[in-house]
Amino acid sequence: MSTETPVTPAVDTALLNKVAKQIEYYFSDSNYPTDKFLKEAAAKNPEGYVGIEVLATFNKIKSMTTDLQLISDALKDSDSLQLSEDGKMVKRLNPLPDNEELAKKTLYSKGWPKDTTTMETIQDFFGSYGKVLSVRMRKNNKDKSFKGSALVDLESEEIVNKIIADAPKFGEVELIYQTFLQFDKEKKDQEAHYLSLKKTNKNKRKSESSGDKTDAQEGDEEETTETKKEEVAVELTPGTILSIKSIGTGLMREDLKATFSQYGEVEYVDFNNSNDFGSIRYKTAESAKRALEAMTTEKKELGGKLPELSILEGEEEQKEFEKIKEKKQAKSARGGRGGRGGRGRGGRGGRGRGGFKSNKKQKN
Repeated sequence: MSTETPVTPAVDTALLNKVAKQIEYYFSDSNYPTDKFLKEAAAKNPEGYVGIEVLATFNKIKSMTTDLQLISDALKDSDSLQLSEDGKMVKRLNPLPDNEELAKKTLYSKGWPKDTTTMETIQDFFGSYGKVLSVRMRKNNKDKSFKGSALVDLESEEIVNKIIADAPKFGEVELIYQTFLQFDKEKKDQEAHYLSLKKTNKNKRKSESSGDKTDAQEGDEEETTETKKEEVAVELTPGTILSIKSIGTGLMREDLKATFSQYGEVEYVDFNNSNDFGSIRYKTAESAKRALEAMTTEKKELGGKLPELSILEGEEEQKEFEKIKEKKQAKSARGGRGGRGGRGRGGRGGRGRGGFKSNKKQKN
């Protein structure tokens, strides 16, 4: 009687491929350079390895499996990753390319159906041109819905140029294609134009209102304060905004500030307790990294739930920064009106930032 070798069920093979693809993305040229947590974890090992048990704490991997052996098995045949001899750690096989070379191999595409497109949809669509290294689906900062555009990392600049030249349709949908360098330049030009207009309009409003001040010196002080505030607001230190999702119930803004202040100086907490998401803006990128690593490694819960944490970057970071800036300026404006009681003195007992300034002048 012959014995047959057990055949791995198709579902297991599919799962192995899915796990491998996700971890290959974590270590990919497009993600790894900006993944501060992963790079810090690799830096702790002299050979740059990251423990399988660390990767198993990532939310997307946890949603697939918690089996460390399965994760290790999934990476055995990877052509971009290398397992340690005991199979308990993994690292990149090749050194990172420089940013310019990476940008040349990145394609921007726009026009995808917002409700039905998945990462696999985009991977399969471009798969006929060559290996798709990673897909980044761009999402709205407010509700995290798909914007209909994506950044696709491919094996070579030639493949990117070929796709742009062919301009393949997705069914009957005509997609828009650009190199990442073209897309990035246009985006930066638009942002610079927006900030320039905003600054011009703000200066115009200040100029129109300066003649209404009852105290010329106070007007000068207000303008100086506003100008400094604008200068500070425009300067964004990359890597300082920590995004938080899946926050449990019963927490207040002050609770989040108390929790995250232990990792560094918190500049701003953007959170409404009617939502399950928010963000923390730290003074330094090092504090944000420290918070992400500690909260993830120690599996700390917020309101009885394990939150999803990430350090924002690129367009998402800029949009969140603009939102925070507008909220801070709105709060400051409310404080100023309340403190001076219109343009008179006193108002509501000098409370708020404006009131504080008014009291200071009275002492002089």
